[in-house]
Amino acid sequence: MSGCLYGIKQYLPSLAASERKIAEYLMANPMQAVSLGVMQIAQSAGSSSSACIRLAEHLGYSGYSSLRMALAKEVFSSEKKPHEVPLSQITEQTTTREIVHLVVTSTSESIKENEFRLDTKALDSVVDAIIHANHLVISGVGASGIVAADFQQKLTRLGLHAVYTTDSDMQIVEACALSKQDVLVAFSYSGETTSVLKVAREAKKSGAVVVAVTRIGGNSLSRLADWTLCVGNSESLFREGATLSRFGQLLVVDLIYTIILVRFHSKVNELLKRSWDAVAHVSG
Repeated sequence: MSGCLYGIKQYLPSLAASERKIAEYLMANPMQAVSLGVMQIAQSAGSSSSACIRLAEHLGYSGYSSLRMALAKEVFSSEKKPHEVPLSQITEQTTTREIVHLVVTSTSESIKENEFRLDTKALDSVVDAIIHANHLVISGVGASGIVAADFQQKLTRLGLHAVYTTDSDMQIVEACALSKQDVLVAFSYSGETTSVLKVAREAKKSGAVVVAVTRIGGNSLSRLADWTLCVGNSESLFREGATLSRFGQLLVVDLIYTIILVRFHSKVNELLKRSWDAVAHVSG
């Protein structure tokens, strides 16, 4: 999916019941919906006109007419989209070539969609907060912990004092020691990971800036955060293992790293060169 329908799918879990009825109707009947006015949509979906307007605003449109235009553009687009097959449909009979194609296609589409979902103003604010922080603590467990470790390594290469530990209790301890000049970056796809929420709450008590990297649509972590960088609702919260969600979080890491590298190139270039030379496995 892409565009309007993709956006509706992303926000669906966080919508109020009246808005969800409209969203589900649009997703199930996009061709019919583009020819209907707001009152007709509301009646067909068993909801209200005000719910249509709220849904449009929730999705970032100026009104329902704008949402309808975006939907029409997508429905009548001549661009052919690749056939989507959920990963859950892979069976013992699925060939290795088919699995390779499915995983690569799903991953590339998921990453591409994040281009349109990331708030660039929030991204700039997060970079500014990180650059000016005296101390950075990074939180995450499980698959998000792998992303957190990658982020810590990148920030350290840029000369920033960033701390990450796999011990979730120590993450909480680190958050307790933060101050108003410090930043916590918390990774959790679900936004409901108990230990990460504890870290975020302690960081808030300490007066630190809290940055959340989590799924779109709102959750406990995003409500605690000063800034939220959202990745797409790419997979179920109850899953065999994190795949697409991990790529989305890693994309955020790479974006922050690249922005800092570009904007502060003269400051970090010498450090990067020195650290490269120091750890290079060459004789000399």
